Amino acid sequence: MSVEKTRNYRATFVLDTRGVETPLEELAENYRGLIAGLTGGEVTLLEDQENRALARPARTGLDSAWILAFDFAGSPSAPAQLQEKVRLDRKVNRVMVEQGVTAGASA
Repeated sequence: MSVEKTRNYRATFVLDTRGVETPLEELAENYRGLIAGLTGGEVTLLEDQENRALARPARTGLDSAWILAFDFAGSPSAPAQLQEKVRLDRKVNRVMVEQGVTAGASA
């Protein structure tokens, strides 16, 4: 019998909000719900890092983007599941999931 251990993660979303009329607070809550649904737990911290200039723009014309960071606990498969779930979301320019972040601690 294998038992999956819960690990702490930080998911950082780089959002392309050009042409999006949904308020950022609503987008943040949507992504919080998505993470909670995938992990079966809850997001312990949501950090709005506001609109920042990008050092390495990935898309033509995207010089700045909204950055949202979520701390959560989940199984070892949670990062791959999250990245697959948002892969086709046009609002998500990039998502990075780091392991070992203490849930609820701000960096």
